[in-house]
Amino acid sequence: MAARSNLVPTPYTIKMALLKALLESQGKQYQDNFDTWIEREFTWIRDLQIYILPPEQLVVNRNGYKLRYFDQITDKADKSRTTRPMQDGFVFREWIHLQGELQICVGMNEDVSNKLQDNQQNKLQELTQLFAQINYFGKKGCFFQYLPNRTQTTNQPTFIPNPNDSFTIQPMDDFSSKTTFNRINPFSKDKAQLDKDRIIKPGFLPLKLRSTSARYDFYQRD
Repeated sequence: MAARSNLVPTPYTIKMALLKALLESQGKQYQDNFDTWIEREFTWIRDLQIYILPPEQLVVNRNGYKLRYFDQITDKADKSRTTRPMQDGFVFREWIHLQGELQICVGMNEDVSNKLQDNQQNKLQELTQLFAQINYFGKKGCFFQYLPNRTQTTNQPTFIPNPNDSFTIQPMDDFSSKTTFNRINPFSKDKAQLDKDRIIKPGFLPLKLRSTSARYDFYQRD
């Protein structure tokens, strides 16, 4: 059974993208006190409250590909071969087209907001700068573009997922409140644990499946 693609980015992938942009743009400036700096920055990114509103329409296109690729196992087992061994394979891919604007509502929870009262405006500006540097979430096979003219700053979320108005469920992963940077750092000996550092919960999307076939799914937001 092939894996299904997420219809929208999850809070975990959005925070990881923010963290990547932060490290690439500012990390070099804090080489002398990197550990202290990254723990402080990671904490407020980790604790962000994120809501996702899908675009007006969304199409999932399913494709299967037959291919031939290099057989490394056979090649290593027989070094006397004069030709490179090849083997057949099959790859399943889902391509998702978003028609309209994907809206991401990001805010600080009350505990973090109270701690950063004097610095809250600076963090909002930093969020804007970080989002402007992001052009993909998760794997590099996707593309997103930040729209500065569509950015809003409000005291309350402009939208909150409502299960009563939702027709599609997607697993949504996020950081736990106790996750540390070393747990998600691939160069650290510490390892993240599912359900402890990375929490997966059902996410509710206001999308209705209007039509479907073996090749595609068409969703529409109400």
